[in-house]
Amino acid sequence: MNVAGSTTLAVAPAALRALLEDPGRLSALLPNVDAFGWTDGPVEGSFAVTIRPALALGEIPVRTVWERRPAADGELRYRVEGRTDEQRLAFDVVLVLGDAGAGGDGGTRVSWSLDCHVTGVLRSVGQRVLVPIVDRQVREVLRAAEGGAGAKGAAR
Repeated sequence: MNVAGSTTLAVAPAALRALLEDPGRLSALLPNVDAFGWTDGPVEGSFAVTIRPALALGEIPVRTVWERRPAADGELRYRVEGRTDEQRLAFDVVLVLGDAGAGGDGGTRVSWSLDCHVTGVLRSVGQRVLVPIVDRQVREVLRAAEGGAGAKGAAR
């Protein structure tokens, strides 16, 4: 399943990128995230977090490991693998950061795409439930990053 979206943030692209590339700094700002830690994974800079998205059924803690992937200029790429007690998930995440205005002070246009693979109960609810949850979580991450990077205003 693919999830994609975009938004404009009131922060310079370089400041946003610096924060998004620093998982230790970013994780301290995020809602529904705890238990941050560096991993000894096969990719240097891999990190683990527990995400607790709020669902209609309550909170479901998802333990995830994030690995940075090679990316083109203006992009950030991550491979995310996670699991709950009953589900497994994998996401390939691509964030594209671009200048949203003339002269570099118009903020950042962020586009994202996630290629999502899930098993268990999450697979049975599929796009009807999972797409809005993933979209909300991405937007919350970007809003937190915007605030942490010194935004001039709110996300649009």
